[in-house]
Parts: sequence; C-alpha cells; structure tokens
Amino acid sequence: MLILNGKFPFLNLWAVLLATMLALLLAANGSARAAETKASEAKTEVKAGARAPDAVATEFYGWYLETLGADQDPLSDRYDIFVRFVARDLTARLVDHLQGGRVPQRDYFIQSASYRPSWQRSVHAATMRLRSGAADVLVTLGDGKDDSGPRQVLALSMVMEAGVWKIRRVVAVDALGSSPEQPAI
Repeated sequence: MLILNGKFPFLNLWAVLLATMLALLLAANGSARAAETKASEAKTEVKAGARAPDAVATEFYGWYLETLGADQDPLSDRYDIFVRFVARDLTARLVDHLQGGRVPQRDYFIQSASYRPSWQRSVHAATMRLRSGAADVLVTLGDGKDDSGPRQVLALSMVMEAGVWKIRRVVAVDALGSSPEQPAI
C-alpha cells in the first residue's frame, strides 16, 4: 500500500503550506521590486524633465541683468524669482551678509563692481561637466566685439534641488588663474 500508516495526508498539508508561503514570499519580493523600479523611474523622469543647467544659467543671467538694468536688487526686490535660480545655501549666505550690514564691493553673480548693459544682449552658457546632481557651467557675458568693454567669463557650480538646476557658486574665470594646463572648471 502507498499510504504509510496514515501519514501521507499530514505531509500533503505541510507541502501545501510550504508552497503557499513560498508563493507569498515571491509575490512580496516582486511587488517590492516593482515599487522600487517605479520610484527609480519617477526620479529619472524628474531629472530627464529638468531643463539643462546651461539653459537655466542663460535664463538666470538674462533676468538678473534685466533686473539690475531696471535699478532693482534681485535678492530683495524680486526674491521669489531669485530663489528659483539660486541654491538654498547660497541664498542664505547672501541674506546673512546683507543683514550683517556688510556691503559687498562687487556683485557676486557678475563678479564685478558694475555691469555693462551690453552684457544683457549677449549671454552665453555651456555645460562643461555634468555629474549626478551637480554641473559646472561656463557663462560668458558680452561678446567683446563692440566698444562696450570686455566680456565677463564666469564659472558656475550648479546643483539639482527638487528637480531644478540651481546656482551654488560663482567665480570669475580670471580669478581662477585659468590656463591650458589648469582649466577653470
């Protein structure tokens, strides 16, 4: 006889329970992977949908120079627009400097004591390096072709905040001591 002393139904119950638990574990693992994949795809969509750092820099400098040309302070008079382009930590440092009564000798974003109106007509930006959540952008203000003076070249360090590229640091390229052996960025 194939049934050994009536123990076969008991073994069958254990096999069913084991198979059910294995199926539940596999299903839980599959749904966890699906959720993880979905979250990863959502992050990729945000990054993929984000405008390029050089496009953001170009828009910022167009707006910034226009604001200066209208004799307004971009930080205090148009704060709501300013924070769309500038990283939180840099904004906080700039506000602290102003509230501390320290008046800068030159504008941080153009790295000059004054701006030239011709710069507004000629703003060019190029992404030099792009890493996960960080970018280095070279911005040129003015073309240096007319009698309006020299152009200004700036190196921007940008960071991704909430799916948007924002400026974290600005340095004049001349101040970096750039050379073919030691690039600015």
